[in-house]
Amino acid sequence: MKSLPLLVCCFFTSFGLSSASLAEESNPDVYPFAGIDANAAAAAMKLPAGFSVTVGASEPEVTQPIAMALDHRGRLWIAEAFEYPIRGEGDKGRDRVLVFEDTDGNGSLDKRTVFFEGLNLVSGLEVGFGGVWVGAAPYFMFIPDRDGDDVPDGPPQILLDGWAYQDTHETLNTFIWGPDGWLYGCHGVFTHSRVGKPGTAENERLPINAGVWRYHPTKHQFEVFAHGSSNPWGVDFNDHGQAFITACVIPHLYHVIQGARYFRQAGQHFNRYTYDDIPTIAEHRHYVGENPFSGRTKSDSAGGGHAHAGAMIYLGGRWPKVYRNQLFMNNIHGQRLNVDMLTAAGSGYVGNRTPDFLLAQDVASQILNLRYGPDGNAWMIDWYDMQACHHVGVDVHDRSNGRIYKINYGAPVTPTGKPELASKSDLELAELSLDNNDWYVRHGRRMLQERSTSRQIEQNAIDRLVAIVTKNSDETRRLRAAWALHVTGQLSRQLIDRMLADPNPYVRGWAIQLAMEQCENRPAIELVGRFTAMAKSDDSPIVRLYLASAAQHVAPEQRWKLVSSLISHKEDEGDHNLPLMYWYAAEPLGDVDPQRAMQLAIDSCNSMPSICDFMLRRIASGDAGERMSLLVKGLGDASNPQLQLSFLRAIRVALRGQRQVAAPEQWNRVALAIAKSSDTDVKLEAIALGVTFGDAEARAAMRRRVADNQIAVETRLVALESLLNVKDVELVPVLVLLLNANAKLSQAAILGLAQYDDPSIGSAILAVYDKLPDPARRAALSTLSSRVGWTKELLGAIESKQIAASDLGADLVRQMQFHNDPQVESMLASVWGTVRQSPADKLATIQNYTQLINSTTHPKPDAVLGRSVYERTCMKCHMLFGSGNKIGPDLTGSNRANLDYLLSNIVDPSAVMAKEYRATMLLMDDGRVTTGLAKGEDGKSITLQTADALVVMPLDEVERRVEAETSMMPDDQLRQFSEHEVRSLVMYLQGKGP
Repeated sequence: MKSLPLLVCCFFTSFGLSSASLAEESNPDVYPFAGIDANAAAAAMKLPAGFSVTVGASEPEVTQPIAMALDHRGRLWIAEAFEYPIRGEGDKGRDRVLVFEDTDGNGSLDKRTVFFEGLNLVSGLEVGFGGVWVGAAPYFMFIPDRDGDDVPDGPPQILLDGWAYQDTHETLNTFIWGPDGWLYGCHGVFTHSRVGKPGTAENERLPINAGVWRYHPTKHQFEVFAHGSSNPWGVDFNDHGQAFITACVIPHLYHVIQGARYFRQAGQHFNRYTYDDIPTIAEHRHYVGENPFSGRTKSDSAGGGHAHAGAMIYLGGRWPKVYRNQLFMNNIHGQRLNVDMLTAAGSGYVGNRTPDFLLAQDVASQILNLRYGPDGNAWMIDWYDMQACHHVGVDVHDRSNGRIYKINYGAPVTPTGKPELASKSDLELAELSLDNNDWYVRHGRRMLQERSTSRQIEQNAIDRLVAIVTKNSDETRRLRAAWALHVTGQLSRQLIDRMLADPNPYVRGWAIQLAMEQCENRPAIELVGRFTAMAKSDDSPIVRLYLASAAQHVAPEQRWKLVSSLISHKEDEGDHNLPLMYWYAAEPLGDVDPQRAMQLAIDSCNSMPSICDFMLRRIASGDAGERMSLLVKGLGDASNPQLQLSFLRAIRVALRGQRQVAAPEQWNRVALAIAKSSDTDVKLEAIALGVTFGDAEARAAMRRRVADNQIAVETRLVALESLLNVKDVELVPVLVLLLNANAKLSQAAILGLAQYDDPSIGSAILAVYDKLPDPARRAALSTLSSRVGWTKELLGAIESKQIAASDLGADLVRQMQFHNDPQVESMLASVWGTVRQSPADKLATIQNYTQLINSTTHPKPDAVLGRSVYERTCMKCHMLFGSGNKIGPDLTGSNRANLDYLLSNIVDPSAVMAKEYRATMLLMDDGRVTTGLAKGEDGKSITLQTADALVVMPLDEVERRVEAETSMMPDDQLRQFSEHEVRSLVMYLQGKGP
């Protein structure tokens, strides 16, 4: 629903309008309303010509609506969440499910029924198969109502458990029936679930902490459909059955493909061989729009913020055709409905921004989901709360209100009769596959699926669906009929064969997916052969995308030819999805047969270079002895410089974190041959690998390169990295010489010196500190803080005024404290002060800063100075206006305008924090302390993202490891600055541009 990791994640920032015509009618800098009654709120909403909003229901009839569904009678089912954001004790809570009905067709929901009470932390809802499907972590449950009298037939049936709620706004949510007959839902990144049927052993449960899952209502199977993104709170399907989600904080739009792995807001993929993931399809951001620095004053090019809820791909048939297959989502902090146009491109789609559809003009509006109904108009639920953010352990929400609105096009529709689909024959339900309103299509298909569980579907209905599949000229209708046949168990192999030869690639693609489902992802050799032939000959990237998904389910021993055929398509290298989808299918082959996998990599060098690099790296990540010999032999046989580089870099990446590895027998011969190469990059990488293999001559050669001022800086950096990786004992004098080199080299040398427990290093760095450029100066402070002796020298330099106390950041203070040295603590207290810990102290600090920033007696803040302070602090981890680093969330679309949130997140960033942003502190066996975010671990090394660099530390050198209970971002980072600097920083952070 609302995504709030780490620093500033609640965002009321970009208030403006996307449509120029609407912008002319409303002040883009001010919301004219806040907390008004439902009818006034509906009247205040601005929409395109011909549209209007009416109130279906409002408080006290509905409050805290968090999820919605429409049943086959057109009634609205609403889940009310009173426990959120804190799950109540035990399983029984105050949450409930309501049913609303418009009995007279006037648009008002005049009948209200309480269906079920006593739920705890409800978050998802859907109706069908004789009951209600409910998500309320840790449970996914079914509440039966077989006779449809709106009275439960019995207590909820717990179908799945293990749904976590570490972050209670990122639990299972936004349920929807897919065209394939499965129930789909979303899950957020900062909640770590291990899902299974009650009683399932821990090691047999499926993990999910970001992505899209699905559950089959009759087979009772659970799957993670795709991994990744952030906190998706909306999923829907277009006319071709393609799924899309909307997400928060990170880029907001993703085309969801079975088996895909998407860009994550934080944390690592479960499969450590993922290596890369699929990015957003959006070519825009709703918080920067066409002008990245627009702010409020140019809000016609902004979208409202980077938090989204709900996803409706409009297929209702009533609204103007321009809206069909466009995706509607609410922008939580922009109080508006954004609309993205989904345009087919390659194997997938591109999302382009179109004018915002609805402007609530009310800061309390918090629309969470919307769906079109039987009349083609759309219902939407509004949480309605001035508090748009999530506070861990604190209930700050207004429990007294909530709204259900209806978006109408043209004159209100007065139905001649309710859509009583239950009385329709099988044939009539089958005929609904042709309806222009997909509401009828979806419910007709689901009802046929329900009927098929207890009896055979009537033959005339089956014949009609077969006729549509084989004869209809519209591929979307052919797909609808095929889905209906599939969910009822009537899609024959002969019909699938026909679909596999269909002229439309979406039909062929869906035939692949449905064929896999029919054999429960255990395809016979004959079917794999058919897919392999298609992989070679089919000219559509869409079909190849479906084949890549299917390949992940084919037994690895049987997928070689299929994968090989897919990666032979050179034209797919630049596709948004295909190279990575091919990789996800190919990756396990590195273990099945490393020799054959290496040949696969070599064969793909020209057609799919990324697969070549990944596969060689994958092979190298296994047994160091046997596989290293195999790869070195392959390197020796390679004559193409690009292939040689792939071999060399793959081996080097796989060996990161290992100080020295025994060289394979063939290495000396291969190294001598490569030394004659005319490609300088090949020779450099070979020498670097020789360093890892313990070659003394290679180490000496690299030392000479590092010290040679006549060599390009990038070459010297490669040489330096290779020596630091093995902790070359003769490197210290060279590193000291580099302290006065250019900025890149001096910074790399300073960070490298942290590895060496040499008492002379501290004084050497302090001697040049004043001459260092800013990045190298920050690196110097980090290195000096990493060892007790150097820390004392640094604090002494601060005491003697050689170094300004304001240079010392709060993150380094915390690193110094990890030394647990009494003298360091005493010196810190003298030059820095006592670090506040209590909540009361933090609240007092926030109040003091608020008074300071609101002061009218202090000198006017200086935005240029503020940017300088930003670059010394926030920029190390955050992006703002396109500048900075991506360790923490991007601040551009955040709630920078709100001083309370800004200060609370700076002073107390751990108040709302996911474990992915907890600092990991390592004490190495030589006394060095390193602090950062854990980014990966492979059994031999751990990778940390520090504030200054990505470092790989050998696990066998770690003496002590602590995962902090606090954020990587330390408390009260403002302490080091003067009052004028603090005021200037806040001015810059709240600004509209750089």
